[in-house]
Amino acid sequence: MTEREHGAGGARRKAILATAREMFLDQGYKPVSMSAIAARLGGSKTTLWSYFPSKPVLFMAVAEDLVDEYAEFISASLVLNQPLDRSLTVFGERLLAALTSPPITALMRIVTGEARDIPGLGQMFHEQGLARGWRITTEYFAELQRRGLLRSSADPFRAAQHFIALCQSGCYQIHMIGDQKPPNAATIAADVNEAVKVFCAAYGPQD
Repeated sequence: MTEREHGAGGARRKAILATAREMFLDQGYKPVSMSAIAARLGGSKTTLWSYFPSKPVLFMAVAEDLVDEYAEFISASLVLNQPLDRSLTVFGERLLAALTSPPITALMRIVTGEARDIPGLGQMFHEQGLARGWRITTEYFAELQRRGLLRSSADPFRAAQHFIALCQSGCYQIHMIGDQKPPNAATIAADVNEAVKVFCAAYGPQD
């Protein structure tokens, strides 16, 4: 394959993923067919199938693409040159904003509803989403610990799980079971402030 053909194929794949993402997140998984995606793209179903051989494969690719995008966003929120409470506040607010964003909310609801019927979906989402978030946060907390900002006796992995859970203990829970708009910045800030206070009391450096 020439470089030009590879470029054209890559652009076509991106266009398919963008269209499929829009349709899946707007309508859900079951109502969207490969034929409908092909029609929206303006091409044939045969062309679509040459890139993605089935709807589950296409949805898995959409999910991975979206999770990758938000993982990069969260990774860019890691602050190391501030006091612990300030660093965690920046990280927590951006994490919670990402988790309650319309695309991630829609994806989570689809995965929750369809994991039993799409082989490998739940495992993929766990590895690429939840476990990946734990890994990013664990590495971050390990660095904070090396800098003396986190209690030396703490397990960075457990600390990562606990901090994420604390951030999710308020408006996130309400948002995921309701049909409201994403929580506003003030609501997120209030939840993260409480999470940071509890976390720092448990994991902050000892006097």
